[in-house]
Amino acid sequence: MQRHWEVVSSVLTIIGLSLTVYSLRLRGHFVADDHFIFYCLQQGGAFGFATYPPTGFFRPLISLHYYLDYMLWGMSPLASHGVNLLWHIVCGLLVWLLAQRVLARWGWRRAPARGAALVAAQLFVVLPANVEAVAWFAARADMVATAGALGALLLLMRFQERGCWRSYAGALACFAVGLFCKESLLTFPLIAWLWLRHLGAAQAGRLTLPFWGVLVVYWAMRTAAVQGLGAYPDAWATLQRPWLLGANLLAYLFQMGMPAILYGLGRDLWDTLLWGGWLAGVGLAVWYARRTPPLHTRPVAWSLVAGWALLALLPVLIFKPSPLYFLNSRYSYLASAFGMIGVAAMLMQFARPRRLSPVLATAAALLLLAYIFGGMRQAEAWREASAIARSSVLSLRDAPADKPLVILSLPDHFHGAYIWRAGFHEGVALLLPERASQPMYALSRFTMRQQADVRVQYAHGVATLSSPDDIFLPPEGVRTPPTDEPMVLPDKVVIPISVLRQGVVLGYEKGKFVALTP
Repeated sequence: MQRHWEVVSSVLTIIGLSLTVYSLRLRGHFVADDHFIFYCLQQGGAFGFATYPPTGFFRPLISLHYYLDYMLWGMSPLASHGVNLLWHIVCGLLVWLLAQRVLARWGWRRAPARGAALVAAQLFVVLPANVEAVAWFAARADMVATAGALGALLLLMRFQERGCWRSYAGALACFAVGLFCKESLLTFPLIAWLWLRHLGAAQAGRLTLPFWGVLVVYWAMRTAAVQGLGAYPDAWATLQRPWLLGANLLAYLFQMGMPAILYGLGRDLWDTLLWGGWLAGVGLAVWYARRTPPLHTRPVAWSLVAGWALLALLPVLIFKPSPLYFLNSRYSYLASAFGMIGVAAMLMQFARPRRLSPVLATAAALLLLAYIFGGMRQAEAWREASAIARSSVLSLRDAPADKPLVILSLPDHFHGAYIWRAGFHEGVALLLPERASQPMYALSRFTMRQQADVRVQYAHGVATLSSPDDIFLPPEGVRTPPTDEPMVLPDKVVIPISVLRQGVVLGYEKGKFVALTP
């Protein structure tokens, strides 16, 4: 009975922490690529997104998943974000289960293994770096792929222990589903091989051959769909400078453990407080570890944990992360699952049986609180970004309908949460279908690093920003004027007169596009 209540308590803790961090996001709207996905589903049906050429990605099963959502409740933000949160909870529970099995395999006793597993799951579900994957509807594929990978590892362990081939078939199916949702599992056959070798499988190489077979089938179908390598064209340029792969790896690992955006340190009170609490927790943990020998009865196979994490990051190293704002942190979602198992095991190595050190307890509490409030703050940023995305498009109802619209700049992201990085024209088609055929051009994008009230100002052919902390970015994924192009600089946009004469010029202020007098 006591064991039953321990299980129930652990499950409720994982669910409760997830709801605490992400309940604010449930009330938000859609942003950026979300609109592109819905538009593709409306035009192409169940496999309208990332399945048929022209496309840079091949993710047919996540397209089907999105389509089922759309058929069940349409474009309901509450339901769509609720499904994302459900997937995050599932991944948190799988981390909890996998951590227990891994630690038991290493010879840990039941009580410390369960304690460490719960800590790993708690850290995973509140980690601010994972907010992008959970709070962004378009990033659901990262969670589904992670669930497939973790489920496959658990089933492979069951197969190795019991010789149950149905478990092996289930592991293969989990991998296939995850892979056809997102290509981040390209290295999973190596992860499975490493796991089977660790479990003592006599023919680990042969047992992974079906996984490689699934990968070959996937790659053939992907090549036909994307008509080449796919992905973002700029990402492959990373391979021309191999040293960037190492730099990106370090950036992902650092970003994974951050409590708040790095840009806010020293600039924003709350971000600075979160960093202060996190640094205090890390400092106390290091101080305690230097004075306390680890328990030899709680060994950790660091080669396995490190191998899993590095292999999980390998497919995404061509994509540049940004620790300044948590941008692209969704790519480290699977790696963070393995990383948090390692962090929890390391903390429990220094915890003494029946005698919890106040220093270690304080360090763990500071880290967890920094991550909880950091996650809540980042989830709130996504809610605010979604409000800006919706209000900015709806404000176009007040613009003239008989002339082309020339938008000086689109809001790109707020506090690391995307607004209109992509999907703007699809957003107009979905939210203002009566304006879908009206010519609209965007000359640039701009950041909202700390403030949501940044204004795009205009005078004498030059657009500037009201905030000195923010910059302009080149237009991306939007229609630009067919004539002369503006000169986009970080601090200003120089606009030719020929562009201004093409239609009504719109600036940005307080979440709305407003007409300006050139």
